[in-house]
Amino acid sequence: MINRRSALLVGGSASIAAALGRCSEASSMQALDFERARIFWTTKAGIKGSWRVVAAACCEGTDGIYLAPAVMAGEIFGMGRLPKDPPYSYQLVATQKRHAIIRRGGASEIEDSEADNDTAFSLFDIFAPQRKSSPVDPEAIDQAEIERQWPLSARLTVKGSELWILEFPVSHISRRAGAFQIESGPVLIPQDLVNIPDTSTFCGCYLAYVFLNKPNQIDVLAFGRNENFHRQFVKFARIEDIQIRILS
Repeated sequence: MINRRSALLVGGSASIAAALGRCSEASSMQALDFERARIFWTTKAGIKGSWRVVAAACCEGTDGIYLAPAVMAGEIFGMGRLPKDPPYSYQLVATQKRHAIIRRGGASEIEDSEADNDTAFSLFDIFAPQRKSSPVDPEAIDQAEIERQWPLSARLTVKGSELWILEFPVSHISRRAGAFQIESGPVLIPQDLVNIPDTSTFCGCYLAYVFLNKPNQIDVLAFGRNENFHRQFVKFARIEDIQIRILS
Protein backbone atom coordinates (compact mmCIF):
# COMPACT_ATOMS: atom_id res chain seq x y z
CA MET A 1 0.00 0.00 0.00
CA ILE A 2 1.31 3.47 -0.90
CA ASN A 3 0.95 6.05 1.82
CA ARG A 4 0.88 9.80 1.21
CA ARG A 5 4.54 10.52 1.92
CA SER A 6 6.02 7.50 0.13
CA ALA A 7 3.97 8.18 -2.99
CA LEU A 8 5.19 11.76 -3.16
CA LEU A 9 8.82 10.91 -2.57
CA VAL A 10 9.18 7.61 -4.37
CA GLY A 11 6.62 7.25 -7.17
CA GLY A 12 7.54 4.35 -9.49
CA SER A 13 10.52 2.10 -8.81
CA ALA A 14 13.86 2.24 -10.60
CA SER A 15 12.95 -0.95 -12.46
CA ILE A 16 9.76 0.70 -13.76
CA ALA A 17 11.74 3.74 -14.90
CA ALA A 18 14.30 1.54 -16.65
CA ALA A 19 11.55 -0.29 -18.52
CA LEU A 20 9.89 2.78 -19.93
CA GLY A 21 12.18 3.52 -22.83
CA ARG A 22 13.51 6.85 -23.96
CA CYS A 23 11.64 9.07 -21.49
CA SER A 24 12.95 7.19 -18.47
CA GLU A 25 15.97 5.23 -19.54
CA ALA A 26 18.02 6.54 -16.62
CA SER A 27 17.54 5.81 -12.94
CA SER A 28 14.68 6.97 -10.73
CA MET A 29 16.83 9.94 -9.69
CA GLN A 30 16.69 11.32 -13.22
CA ALA A 31 14.09 13.60 -14.78
CA LEU A 32 13.46 14.90 -18.26
CA ASP A 33 15.49 18.09 -18.70
CA PHE A 34 12.83 20.49 -19.95
CA GLU A 35 15.37 23.32 -20.20
CA ARG A 36 17.22 21.49 -23.00
CA ALA A 37 14.63 19.13 -24.48
CA ARG A 38 13.51 20.00 -28.00
CA ILE A 39 11.94 18.70 -31.19
CA PHE A 40 13.89 19.54 -34.32
CA TRP A 41 13.44 18.97 -38.05
CA THR A 42 14.23 19.85 -41.64
CA THR A 43 11.30 20.25 -44.01
CA LYS A 44 11.42 18.87 -47.52
CA ALA A 45 11.69 22.51 -48.65
CA GLY A 46 14.93 22.82 -46.62
CA ILE A 47 13.64 24.90 -43.68
CA LYS A 48 15.18 23.88 -40.36
CA GLY A 49 13.36 24.38 -37.09
CA SER A 50 13.37 23.63 -33.37
CA TRP A 51 10.63 23.69 -30.73
CA ARG A 52 11.07 23.25 -27.00
CA VAL A 53 9.32 20.43 -25.12
CA VAL A 54 6.89 21.15 -22.26
CA ALA A 55 5.37 17.72 -21.53
CA ALA A 56 5.93 14.04 -22.27
CA ALA A 57 4.05 10.74 -22.03
CA CYS A 58 5.91 7.44 -22.37
CA CYS A 59 5.09 3.77 -22.02
CA GLU A 60 7.09 0.58 -22.35
CA GLY A 61 8.47 -0.11 -25.82
CA THR A 62 7.85 3.37 -27.22
CA ASP A 63 9.95 6.49 -27.79
CA GLY A 64 7.28 8.60 -26.15
CA ILE A 65 4.88 11.38 -27.09
CA TYR A 66 6.06 14.98 -26.67
CA LEU A 67 4.29 18.34 -26.50
CA ALA A 68 5.66 21.69 -27.67
CA PRO A 69 4.24 25.02 -26.39
CA ALA A 70 1.70 27.01 -28.38
CA VAL A 71 2.89 29.98 -30.44
CA MET A 72 1.03 32.46 -32.63
CA ALA A 73 1.17 31.68 -36.33
CA GLY A 74 3.27 33.96 -38.50
CA GLU A 75 4.26 34.50 -42.13
CA ILE A 76 7.58 32.65 -42.23
CA PHE A 77 10.43 34.93 -43.35
CA GLY A 78 7.85 37.57 -44.31
CA MET A 79 8.74 41.12 -45.33
CA GLY A 80 5.55 42.83 -44.16
CA ARG A 81 3.12 42.14 -41.30
CA LEU A 82 4.34 38.93 -39.69
CA PRO A 83 1.30 37.75 -37.64
CA LYS A 84 -1.27 35.74 -39.61
CA ASP A 85 -4.60 37.47 -40.24
CA PRO A 86 -6.96 36.26 -38.83
CA PRO A 87 -4.65 35.36 -35.95
CA TYR A 88 -4.46 31.86 -34.52
CA SER A 89 -2.12 29.82 -32.35
CA TYR A 90 -0.67 26.43 -33.14
CA GLN A 91 1.00 23.71 -31.12
CA LEU A 92 2.89 20.50 -31.89
CA VAL A 93 2.41 16.98 -30.51
CA ALA A 94 4.98 14.52 -31.83
CA THR A 95 6.44 11.04 -31.71
CA GLN A 96 9.44 9.81 -33.67
CA LYS A 97 7.06 8.67 -36.45
CA ARG A 98 4.02 10.98 -36.37
CA HIS A 99 3.06 14.54 -35.52
CA ALA A 100 -0.12 16.53 -34.96
CA ILE A 101 -0.72 20.28 -35.18
CA ILE A 102 -3.37 21.83 -32.90
CA ARG A 103 -4.78 25.14 -34.13
CA ARG A 104 -6.90 27.50 -32.04
CA GLY A 105 -8.55 30.83 -32.72
CA GLY A 106 -10.27 32.61 -35.60
CA ALA A 107 -11.17 30.66 -38.70
CA SER A 108 -8.56 28.01 -37.92
CA GLU A 109 -10.01 26.75 -34.64
CA ILE A 110 -10.84 23.26 -35.86
CA GLU A 111 -8.23 22.85 -38.63
CA ASP A 112 -6.05 20.35 -36.81
CA SER A 113 -3.86 17.93 -38.75
CA GLU A 114 -2.01 14.68 -38.08
CA ALA A 115 0.38 12.81 -40.38
CA ASP A 116 3.49 10.66 -40.60
CA ASN A 117 6.64 12.73 -40.19
CA ASP A 118 8.10 11.64 -43.52
CA THR A 119 5.21 13.25 -45.40
CA ALA A 120 6.57 16.75 -44.65
CA PHE A 121 10.08 16.35 -43.24
CA SER A 122 13.36 15.00 -44.55
CA LEU A 123 14.61 14.94 -40.93
CA PHE A 124 12.57 14.78 -37.73
CA ASP A 125 14.00 13.99 -34.30
CA ILE A 126 13.33 14.49 -30.60
CA PHE A 127 16.07 15.36 -28.12
CA ALA A 128 14.95 14.32 -24.63
CA PRO A 129 17.97 14.49 -22.29
CA GLN A 130 17.83 13.45 -18.65
CA ARG A 131 19.14 15.48 -15.72
CA LYS A 132 20.05 14.52 -12.18
CA SER A 133 17.21 15.25 -9.78
CA SER A 134 16.24 14.96 -6.13
CA PRO A 135 12.83 14.05 -4.65
CA VAL A 136 10.90 16.89 -3.00
CA ASP A 137 8.08 16.56 -0.48
CA PRO A 138 5.84 19.60 -1.24
CA GLU A 139 3.94 19.13 2.03
CA ALA A 140 7.05 19.42 4.17
CA ILE A 141 9.37 22.01 2.63
CA ASP A 142 8.96 25.74 3.18
CA GLN A 143 8.95 28.48 0.55
CA ALA A 144 12.67 29.16 0.90
CA GLU A 145 13.41 25.51 0.17
CA ILE A 146 11.08 25.52 -2.86
CA GLU A 147 12.97 28.54 -4.19
CA ARG A 148 16.30 26.77 -3.59
CA GLN A 149 15.12 23.58 -5.33
CA TRP A 150 13.43 25.38 -8.26
CA PRO A 151 12.66 24.46 -11.02
CA LEU A 152 10.46 21.51 -10.10
CA SER A 153 8.95 18.87 -12.34
CA ALA A 154 6.31 16.19 -11.82
CA ARG A 155 6.49 12.54 -12.80
CA LEU A 156 3.25 10.55 -12.73
CA THR A 157 3.24 6.75 -13.05
CA VAL A 158 -0.19 5.36 -13.92
CA LYS A 159 -1.53 2.09 -15.31
CA GLY A 160 -3.98 1.86 -18.20
CA SER A 161 -3.75 -1.06 -20.60
CA GLU A 162 -0.07 0.01 -20.60
CA LEU A 163 2.06 1.45 -17.82
CA TRP A 164 2.59 5.17 -18.52
CA ILE A 165 4.96 7.80 -17.18
CA LEU A 166 3.82 11.41 -17.63
CA GLU A 167 6.31 14.24 -17.09
CA PHE A 168 5.87 18.01 -17.07
CA PRO A 169 7.31 21.10 -15.34
CA VAL A 170 5.57 22.41 -12.23
CA SER A 171 4.22 25.76 -13.39
CA HIS A 172 2.53 26.83 -10.14
CA ILE A 173 2.62 25.48 -6.58
CA SER A 174 0.82 26.71 -3.45
CA ARG A 175 1.46 25.32 0.01
CA ARG A 176 0.72 25.67 3.70
CA ALA A 177 1.61 23.43 6.64
CA GLY A 178 0.76 19.86 5.67
CA ALA A 179 -0.90 20.75 2.36
CA PHE A 180 -0.01 21.74 -1.19
CA GLN A 181 -1.56 22.22 -4.61
CA ILE A 182 0.05 22.14 -8.04
CA GLU A 183 -1.44 23.47 -11.29
CA SER A 184 0.33 23.00 -14.60
CA GLY A 185 -0.25 22.54 -18.28
CA PRO A 186 -1.19 21.95 -20.85
CA VAL A 187 0.13 18.38 -20.54
CA LEU A 188 -0.44 15.14 -22.44
CA ILE A 189 -2.98 12.64 -21.05
CA PRO A 190 -3.05 9.36 -23.03
CA GLN A 191 -6.50 8.12 -24.09
CA ASP A 192 -5.48 4.78 -22.64
CA LEU A 193 -5.82 6.20 -19.12
CA VAL A 194 -9.28 7.76 -19.21
CA ASN A 195 -12.24 8.24 -21.55
CA ILE A 196 -13.23 11.91 -21.89
CA PRO A 197 -16.18 12.23 -24.33
CA ASP A 198 -16.28 15.03 -26.94
CA THR A 199 -12.61 15.83 -26.42
CA SER A 200 -10.00 16.38 -29.15
CA THR A 201 -7.16 13.83 -29.39
CA PHE A 202 -3.68 14.18 -30.87
CA CYS A 203 -1.30 11.23 -31.38
CA GLY A 204 -3.47 9.23 -28.98
CA CYS A 205 -3.49 11.90 -26.25
CA TYR A 206 -5.75 14.58 -24.84
CA LEU A 207 -4.37 18.06 -24.25
CA ALA A 208 -5.24 19.10 -20.69
CA TYR A 209 -4.46 21.31 -17.73
CA VAL A 210 -3.71 19.31 -14.59
CA PHE A 211 -4.46 19.92 -10.89
CA LEU A 212 -3.09 17.85 -8.00
CA ASN A 213 -3.04 18.07 -4.21
CA LYS A 214 -3.09 14.37 -3.31
CA PRO A 215 -0.44 11.66 -3.72
CA ASN A 216 -2.52 9.35 -5.89
CA GLN A 217 -5.01 11.41 -7.89
CA ILE A 218 -5.16 14.24 -10.43
CA ASP A 219 -7.97 16.32 -11.87
CA VAL A 220 -7.77 17.50 -15.48
CA LEU A 221 -9.56 19.96 -17.74
CA ALA A 222 -9.15 18.68 -21.29
CA PHE A 223 -9.48 20.50 -24.61
CA GLY A 224 -12.94 19.93 -26.11
CA ARG A 225 -16.14 21.58 -27.27
CA ASN A 226 -18.26 23.61 -24.87
CA GLU A 227 -22.03 24.08 -25.11
CA ASN A 228 -21.50 26.66 -27.87
CA PHE A 229 -19.37 24.20 -29.89
CA HIS A 230 -16.21 26.23 -29.33
CA ARG A 231 -13.16 24.33 -28.14
CA GLN A 232 -11.88 25.24 -24.71
CA PHE A 233 -10.26 23.50 -21.74
CA VAL A 234 -13.61 22.53 -20.20
CA LYS A 235 -13.81 18.70 -20.20
CA PHE A 236 -13.34 17.47 -16.63
CA ALA A 237 -11.94 14.10 -15.62
CA ARG A 238 -10.35 12.59 -12.51
CA ILE A 239 -7.62 9.96 -12.71
CA GLU A 240 -6.90 7.87 -9.62
CA ASP A 241 -4.41 5.19 -8.55
CA ILE A 242 -1.45 7.32 -9.66
CA GLN A 243 2.02 7.34 -8.16
CA ILE A 244 3.19 10.96 -8.04
CA ARG A 245 6.76 12.11 -7.65
CA ILE A 246 7.87 15.75 -7.43
CA LEU A 247 11.51 16.28 -8.47
CA SER A 248 13.86 19.24 -8.19
